[in-house]
Amino acid sequence: MKIPDIKTIEHLLRSNKAELFEYLRDYDTSLRSTDTIEVLHFEYGVKILYQHEEGSKPYKTRVYLNKMEDTDLLR
Repeated sequence: MKIPDIKTIEHLLRSNKAELFEYLRDYDTSLRSTDTIEVLHFEYGVKILYQHEEGSKPYKTRVYLNKMEDTDLLR
């Protein structure tokens, strides 16, 4: 089994959808080549919705948060 290089959240946020899909396919064994992902950007990171080709709703959700300083969390 190939172990992919772990990428930082900053790199994932800058990736286009195709690069992100390939990274997730290497990293997550539940993602199939026929699946699709939807990337939703929000203030504190991104949310990725996994959806089967024939599915009407996502079967999995992953959230990647931006790195924050401790002082930002106290506001």
